[in-house]
Parts: sequence; structure tokens; C-alpha cells
Amino acid sequence: MATAAVSGLVNVLESYRGRDRVIRTLCYSCQLLGGVMSNKSEMEHNWGKSLLIVSSQLSHCRMVLRLFDDLAMLAYSVNYGLGKKEKDSLIRWISIISNISDQLYYPCEHIAWAADSGVIHAKSEMWWTASTALWGISLMLGIVKSLRSLIMLRRYKGKHSQFLFESL
Repeated sequence: MATAAVSGLVNVLESYRGRDRVIRTLCYSCQLLGGVMSNKSEMEHNWGKSLLIVSSQLSHCRMVLRLFDDLAMLAYSVNYGLGKKEKDSLIRWISIISNISDQLYYPCEHIAWAADSGVIHAKSEMWWTASTALWGISLMLGIVKSLRSLIMLRRYKGKHSQFLFESL
């Protein structure tokens, strides 16, 4: 049983998405525990501070790994295009705007990272703000798109349920 768990973890860590999910989970867990523990006794405060440092490093790791996501995002956006295969025009437009937001997010984050790292001479605050705003827009559009999909599924289910009852 333990070897199956280790084997499963190895399989997850071998893929980019799996590794990102593990790092993200560890990052947020360390951040949560570190925040809670830093308000406790001296010993727990020190552990909390250490967990917050680990969280910060894991977050930085994820950001550096995102430096390589540009081409994948570009390929996804080009493949989606104007969403001609999408049945719902609202979902199509939300997806297009979301893809644009995501496409702009990466260069903004890269410029902010390069400025913070001393690779380029620029102030990073504006670029971090822009990348955070674009990320937020993408998240909000994702929520709206999911809600729209749920509403459409509910309508579809309602029509088919009604049809079943009528045919009985």
C-alpha cells in the first residue's frame, strides 16, 4: 500500500501540472500553518516563520516555472481562436477575453520578475500590479463562464427531464 502511494506521488510529480499542483498545495498549506503558528508561543512562532519562508520560496519556484508557460498559452489561444466551435456566444466571448487576459498576464509577470531579479532596470511594482489585475480578470471571467455553463446545463437537464415525464 505504501509503495502504491509513493508510486502515485512519483507519477504526479513527473508531469508539469502534477508538480505544480503539489507545489501549490504545499505553498498554501505552509502559508496557512505559518500564519496561524506565528501568532502563538515563541517556539511555534519560530516554526510559523520558517513555514512562511518555505511558502515564499515555493511561490517563487512556481513563478519561475511559469516563465516557460508562454508558448503553451499561445498554442491554446491560437487553437481556440475565436471559439467558432462554442455553442453559446456568451461563453465564446468570455473565453476570448479570458485568453487575451491570460496572454497578457505572462509578459507582465516576466517583466516584473526580471525587474526584481535585476535582469532589467525597471520598477517592478507597476508590472506586478498589471499581472495581478490580469490574473484577477481571468479568475472572474472563469467564474462567470462556469456559472453560465451551470445555468445552461440546468436548462438542458430541465428540458430533458420534462421530455421524459411527458413521454411516460
